[in-house]
Amino acid sequence: MRSEAKVEGRKVRHLRVRTKVKGTAERPRLAVFRSLNHIYAQVVDDTSGRTLVSVDSRSPDFRGKSKSGG
Repeated sequence: MRSEAKVEGRKVRHLRVRTKVKGTAERPRLAVFRSLNHIYAQVVDDTSGRTLVSVDSRSPDFRGKSKSGG
């Protein structure tokens, strides 16, 4: 029962944040995910529901430019 309340609370907080943060065509949203080894980024237009650009540190172009290799 306790874990269900935690999950519901997380969903409510997630919805509250997502209503305030929306990407438009004029000002898209930048979404960044950092794992232990790599970093991933996307530029998202939420009105059309499309990812405009995505890049990650695993790509060969990025590896040559970074100091640590990703």
